[in-house]
Amino acid sequence: MAKKKDKIIVNKREIDLLNKYYEIDNENRVVTMPLHYEKASDLINNKIISKDNYLFDYEELTSINEMIRRVPIMYKVNVDIQIDDYEDYDPKELLAGFNDQMELNQYNYQRENRLKYLKAGILLIIGVSILFLMGYAKINGFFGDDTRANVYSEIFDIIGWVFIWEMVTVAFLTPSELGVNSNMFKLRVREVSFSDSNKNQLAIESLYEKAKDWDSERRMEKASKHSLLIGGVAFFSIAVIDLIDMVTSFPSFIAMMYAAGDAGVDQSKVIVSLIYMIVLNSAFIVLQGFAGYLALRMYYGRKVKVVFPIVFSVILVGLSIANIVLSSNEAGTGIVRRIVSILIAILYLFGVITYMVLNKKRKKAEEIKASFTENDNKN
Repeated sequence: MAKKKDKIIVNKREIDLLNKYYEIDNENRVVTMPLHYEKASDLINNKIISKDNYLFDYEELTSINEMIRRVPIMYKVNVDIQIDDYEDYDPKELLAGFNDQMELNQYNYQRENRLKYLKAGILLIIGVSILFLMGYAKINGFFGDDTRANVYSEIFDIIGWVFIWEMVTVAFLTPSELGVNSNMFKLRVREVSFSDSNKNQLAIESLYEKAKDWDSERRMEKASKHSLLIGGVAFFSIAVIDLIDMVTSFPSFIAMMYAAGDAGVDQSKVIVSLIYMIVLNSAFIVLQGFAGYLALRMYYGRKVKVVFPIVFSVILVGLSIANIVLSSNEAGTGIVRRIVSILIAILYLFGVITYMVLNKKRKKAEEIKASFTENDNKN
């Protein structure tokens, strides 16, 4: 049976060209890329030096990454850094500095990613709110019924969609250079080695094995972060929409009250009913707004007392169910909105609980690691 890698189509001419400059193992699909430097200091970030620890210069890593891109994607790469003069730098310390820089890049990429999606979420909230406000104003004739109404409607429509398209651009169409470089090394580079001018390897390490030690976000952690982001943005959006809906509905509430008085209905009952609706909607708005705010803080890595979002989500589920039961004769749109709120609250609750469990596990692991380090120092 043919091996899976034999089924991959390779441009022979491209491989022949690369073979003139790099050592290629076609059987194992590995390209050894020798990179020559005259001095070890050419690789070091001279602005950051701490005792015997040295971080790599980011521009040099970017340059290496560009050369890795030239290798066909079905080939792994062994990066062999050949230095003529090590200038008393220890090759093993240089390799450790290389690994540290790659790990730091991974953390910076995760932080950059969180900020990017947080910005996208805020843009989505603004865009949806503008479109909802435009639709409500158009239906209720706030813009009038002449040509100017169409112009105003188009302006708000364009502004809302600009925010939404900007969200799409920020979230999906703007690649991160840091992320591209970090993932390129993780996925494409098999080994990194340091050699002398005679090609004698002085230090070597498997980047694939080393990458396993990096505190990359695991599947459950990513699921928790995504749940917090989606839940937070959704709650915030619903809170803003409900607030606009409630404020713009005041005139109709007042008209209903006067109409009830003219019809001989006890106005006190109408007022109590309106107060009940206002209080219940206000409670939804405040809870959803705070729940969304806390979720976005947790998503971005800010400290939050986890008990509050858990209580908020449970209360929101309870209020949504109560509102559906009490409004069984209400139009379907309101009930659907509450059902959506319940589903969002459940997703939100999953994100919060997962966040709490993972944080506890991480703190416990750090405490165990600290105790081992303390015992080693005593010995």
